Amino acid sequence: MTFGITFPSDTKEIIDEIRGRIGRDVIIFVTVTGIACTEATCSLDPVTNLSTDSFCTVCHGNYWLDTVSGYTCSGHVRWLGADKPLWVAGGVVEDGDCKVTITMSDENLNNVKNSKYFEVDGIEMYMKEYRLRGAKELNRIQIILLEDPNT
Repeated sequence: MTFGITFPSDTKEIIDEIRGRIGRDVIIFVTVTGIACTEATCSLDPVTNLSTDSFCTVCHGNYWLDTVSGYTCSGHVRWLGADKPLWVAGGVVEDGDCKVTITMSDENLNNVKNSKYFEVDGIEMYMKEYRLRGAKELNRIQIILLEDPNT
């Protein structure tokens, strides 16, 4: 006689629906590259793929500018103290200032991996780490965030 756990076939859809009802907007800021320099005297050298003006005050000779763009997604947000503590042999270990769980997708995972910072409930946060979660199949990303002590 074999006993096993039978997961519903729509587990991901159920979790996504719950997150949709209790989730809040989380903005993931990622660096976007490939924007041409805006200085009128600056142009692209096609051989080096750099600026023809190495002293350009806008791009500093790189020609290509990096900018930060925000990507909004719905996440289950848990602030420090609101979630159950992590009990270990030595006591309680608090893990981060905030935990956000978002749906697993290639786009979300790519944005999390390449994130510069996050905005949760209007507070700027930085990623400590992320964990892939899910039973039977990976269906969510848990992000451990730290608040910037300088803000």
